[in-house]
Amino acid sequence: MEAEQLTRALEAGDFETAERLAIEYGASVIAGVQTSAVLLQALDTLNDCLHMTRVLRAHLAAEVRANSPAVEYQRQFEA
Repeated sequence: MEAEQLTRALEAGDFETAERLAIEYGASVIAGVQTSAVLLQALDTLNDCLHMTRVLRAHLAAEVRANSPAVEYQRQFEA
């Protein structure tokens, strides 16, 4: 919306309004970029946490399997 207003002001030769709109538009672009960067960083952090959770879960599952009574029972008959 701001881009359209800025374009119309420039086409109309209303440079005073165009200057104000350009400043507002620039600020909104900067805010959007900063927000995107923060969101991307948060997404990366969450993906890292998810990966670590999966690794930890796999290690714990292997530990549980190794210590389960069924494994001990099976070992008795293998020996």
